[in-house]
Amino acid sequence: MQIKASIEIKTEPERVFRLYQDAAHWVDWDPEVTAASLPDGLKLGAKGWLKPRSGPKANIQIVEVTQGTSFSVQTRLPLCRMWFGHSLSASGGSTVATHWVEFRGPLSFLFRYLVGRSIQASLPNTMYGLKRASEAQVSAP
Repeated sequence: MQIKASIEIKTEPERVFRLYQDAAHWVDWDPEVTAASLPDGLKLGAKGWLKPRSGPKANIQIVEVTQGTSFSVQTRLPLCRMWFGHSLSASGGSTVATHWVEFRGPLSFLFRYLVGRSIQASLPNTMYGLKRASEAQVSAP
């Protein structure tokens, strides 16, 4: 079962995707991230780390990238993998951004219970932050 949220952003997908590509600045628009690093950039197989607002620093790996459209990050937990997906689709001059989280593995039920509720509660704030930052790029000189 996925935790999922979407939001309409008044700009094209390429502008939103540029925010995704700059992991060091995810903190600028995602209130749930206090620091992140992807030294090799947003490309398939790239490894880095992310420090969430609540919880320990986690190693991450990019497991899917479609330039300008989507990317997915995986982190390993004991007997579970947590996937964070991000997708963008053009919609009449705007972009619909969708973020989802999924737990996979023998202990997925446990981690879904332990951290899933807080992710579900905070995901709308992340989406609003992405919307504000993306739309601010449009109005910037």
